[in-house]
Amino acid sequence: MSVQPFHRYASDDEQDTGIRMPTVSLEATVHNLTISELMGRLERFSTGSEGPEMFPWATRFAMGYPLPSWQRPLVWTEDQKVRFIHSLWSGVDVGTYMVNDVYEFVGLGESGTCYRKFSEVLLDGQQRLTALEDYLYNRFAVPDSQGVLRFWKDLPRIERRRFSSQHFAKAAVGSWDERFLRGAYDLRAFGGTPHTEAQRALPEA
Repeated sequence: MSVQPFHRYASDDEQDTGIRMPTVSLEATVHNLTISELMGRLERFSTGSEGPEMFPWATRFAMGYPLPSWQRPLVWTEDQKVRFIHSLWSGVDVGTYMVNDVYEFVGLGESGTCYRKFSEVLLDGQQRLTALEDYLYNRFAVPDSQGVLRFWKDLPRIERRRFSSQHFAKAAVGSWDERFLRGAYDLRAFGGTPHTEAQRALPEA
């Protein structure tokens, strides 16, 4: 098969210099964190120090992160959740989840203190973080190296530590502008096409 020569700036003098492609509209900072950071957040959320009462405007959460009203419903099947957790155990790069990494306290009075709307809201990653939360709460089991289904509660401490040290990076933006946050969600949610089972490179075991 012959390969056509490629030059990145070939014939650029002949092109319309008035053409403009989309510019960067989502400048997110990526933090190379581990699952341990998410576990710590879930611990604080579930034990009350940063519980749901701190986010009265949110009706749903994932690993302790509040979700905005425009997030789609949960759609992953249990099989998809198992596959995702297996990817985490295997050290696969599972991309980043994205949060609005700003917060502000409001209601400093007799009604108590809570977070301002959109504080630390989860913009992308609901399905993955919910799968992780369900796994940690023993709502489904994942096959071990021998194919035996194991719940999180069954695992020895050394395996739990290994899992918590796996990388799961966080992308962060910072804004109180709802239109910007909705746009960020749309950019992340509609930017790709999932593979089909027919496109699998290896047959399932």
